[in-house]
Amino acid sequence: MKRFFLPFLVLFAFICESSFAHLVHFSFVSEDYVFVPRFVLLFVIFITVYLNRTQGMVLGFFFGLLHDIVFIEVIGIYLFAYGILAYLIYKAMKVLHGHILIVLLLIVLSVAVLEFYVYGVNYVIGATNISLYQFTTLRLLPTLSLNLVVAILVSFPIKSYLTKLRFEMTED
Repeated sequence: MKRFFLPFLVLFAFICESSFAHLVHFSFVSEDYVFVPRFVLLFVIFITVYLNRTQGMVLGFFFGLLHDIVFIEVIGIYLFAYGILAYLIYKAMKVLHGHILIVLLLIVLSVAVLEFYVYGVNYVIGATNISLYQFTTLRLLPTLSLNLVVAILVSFPIKSYLTKLRFEMTED
């Protein structure tokens, strides 16, 4: 049962991500700002850091594909991005310490890389025509701030759950 709880937790993050984007509006900021939740990426990174690389990459590829199928026309953008980012986080954690501040910094960096990657692909295929300055000020900075706040809020419960799960998996 515990083995299937983790994918359901990421599925819950996927559902919350799409619901959050449609239901939550911040009244203290202009409607021009776009806050893009990347909750699945946050969970994939936490799983990669605190559990293991394989589960992080598999869940990243699976939920990236699910994101591509549900939300966009081009299959492979998020499939590739989530899996590769999980792998790069794994490689970075071989060098860096697993302190929560380092993980939060890597989360912000990963969200920024993902946003620039998606913007670049959309710009190349002609799906967007906003300038880099508009993208950075109206989408990237609000997205980074939202995901950092969410990562700070969920980091300690997720870290404790995943370390407990890793300990239980090593005992079995």
